[in-house]
Amino acid sequence: MEIQVSQTGKAHIIKLSGRWDTFSSAAFEQTCAELVHEGMRHVVIDTANVDYVSSFGLRSLLNLGKMLEPLHGAVHISGLQPQVRKIFVGSGFSSLFPEYPDVGTAMQAFGTGS
Repeated sequence: MEIQVSQTGKAHIIKLSGRWDTFSSAAFEQTCAELVHEGMRHVVIDTANVDYVSSFGLRSLLNLGKMLEPLHGAVHISGLQPQVRKIFVGSGFSSLFPEYPDVGTAMQAFGTGS
């Protein structure tokens, strides 16, 4: 999986591409831990180019949410592909993380335009 990070206003955008699985979830967690340490509080996870997510990928997302919760941060998800959205919704993650059709809409929810 490829991970690209950018920042717009008060929110970070983490763009993921490829498979979010056992092997890539560790890199995702490390990247997120570093960003939280550097001050990241609001993040949009752009999954438009993610074609698969495993339980390890979901766990790494949950860990990010747990890191940000005591810091009054938030995670928004954007661009879920149908096959990934099915897993996301079926596992109950849609009740934990707001989902938006695209990054711009997710950024607006933070009060930051695209």
